[in-house]
Amino acid sequence: MDNERFKSTVGFTDLLFNILVGFAFLFIVAFLLIKPESKEKDFDRRAEYVVVMEWDKEANDDIDLYLGDPIGGITSYQNPIVNHTHLDKDDLGNRNDTVTLPDGTVSVIKINREVMTIRGIIPGEWIINAHYYSMHDYKASKPSNYSVTVKIELHQVNPYKILWVGEKTYSRKGQEETFVRFNLDKRGKIKYPFTFEKKRYVLYGLGAHAPNLGELSDDTSKEAGESN
Repeated sequence: MDNERFKSTVGFTDLLFNILVGFAFLFIVAFLLIKPESKEKDFDRRAEYVVVMEWDKEANDDIDLYLGDPIGGITSYQNPIVNHTHLDKDDLGNRNDTVTLPDGTVSVIKINREVMTIRGIIPGEWIINAHYYSMHDYKASKPSNYSVTVKIELHQVNPYKILWVGEKTYSRKGQEETFVRFNLDKRGKIKYPFTFEKKRYVLYGLGAHAPNLGELSDDTSKEAGESN
């Protein structure tokens, strides 16, 4: 009896299809395993320490962050790049939180935040201050008990760790506070304890902050253990 007419290629087709699906699945898994490493490199932050200052997101108040380094450099809105320290943005309260889009609509991002990155190591004492520069439209209408809370965080980047968090209340224009003073050794490690003795950077008579006294030379950079 001839059985050729009872034979079918359906089984072979199913087998081939399953093999192709298996290869596709293995390819997807391999791709997913490789991709995170690429993303991690893309987002690798080039910094040693990060200072983050935030205040009331609804406020018009302009608070300025100051960071003094061990050789007399002072980073602020007036000098946003000093030695190894960089200020990413001078936040003016909600005055620079608003953008008019091409279609005429207004986009508002209510974040009052300034960030400084320390991108290389200078051994010695660092000092974080914040200054109440302006209250803008609150100047004429603010209540007598008006105040704004300013929060500062000190972050270590590698390995990541929040080293210090503190808050202070500001109630008047021109108020300047020292939040924290910390020391780094030659390897860039924190030397405890933190200290809190007040230091002023804003010189009211001059209408500006104290001059930058220190600037890294090539030799100083090598001695300080520059990392970037």
